[in-house]
Amino acid sequence: MPGTSLRVMTFNLLTSTTKQRTHPWRLRRRSVARIFRRYAPDVIGTQEANLAQLRDLAELLPEYEFLGEGNLGQLQSGSADNWYSAIFYRWDRVRPAEGEGDAYWLSPTPDVPASQFHLGTRPRVATWQRFEHLGSGRDFLFGTTHLEAVNPRHRRKSAVLLREYIDRRVRELGDDIPVFLTGDFNAVENSREIRTMRDRTDGRVQLYDVWEEAAAAGAAGGATFRGMGLRDRVGRMLTGPRRIDYVFYRPQLEIGSVARVDFESMLSRECTMPSDHYPVLADFQLAS
Repeated sequence: MPGTSLRVMTFNLLTSTTKQRTHPWRLRRRSVARIFRRYAPDVIGTQEANLAQLRDLAELLPEYEFLGEGNLGQLQSGSADNWYSAIFYRWDRVRPAEGEGDAYWLSPTPDVPASQFHLGTRPRVATWQRFEHLGSGRDFLFGTTHLEAVNPRHRRKSAVLLREYIDRRVRELGDDIPVFLTGDFNAVENSREIRTMRDRTDGRVQLYDVWEEAAAAGAAGGATFRGMGLRDRVGRMLTGPRRIDYVFYRPQLEIGSVARVDFESMLSRECTMPSDHYPVLADFQLAS
């Protein structure tokens, strides 16, 4: 049922202010656009790119539009250090519902732009948007986020906030609403924060990890942090493979396929590695 399928991707794009000399964004952006074109996701949850990067991709990819919020808020929208949780979407496949977008800061005051937990490395934000799937006519809620990199206690608090937000929105929109949450969670699958995302106790909305539900390849095959350079290679040797990028969803939809996008084979001489993370791609059926 191709008309009722939804292809979802999560992709940490690596901010342009990192690896500027060895992996400049002016070369990486072509590699990112090539991935988008080859796999043609309907909706992509991205993390870490700034507004200039997002605009570059939108110019290269006229079949997509984007929306989202930066972690530093609108007052610093153009700052290179304003990391966006942005959603790219194919306008011929899905349509954003007007007035149904939301920015939700992962902090004690989620409605306050650029707020954060005490001693966090930087503010963290989740972007949410309700869409209409044009093939099936079905609405769905889609979010993307990027959790704290250093402090696991902050990640656990953020996971609780995300669960509370999803619970509230499902109560508002109805139990049949599909919900997708993509992101770089900076945590492996057996961590306390990821267990919080999957927690099914106390009447919480049941969330599923698509990689786990599809019984995809194990830790090595599903590792999403690739890294760039010697420091990252040493880190991989010390910590082992790390799956830290996720697609969570509810209810228990039919899964067509799940894959980590190994992009090395797609690169040509004029391009460079698109990011220090591998994207994750998943196909769902939205048939009623």
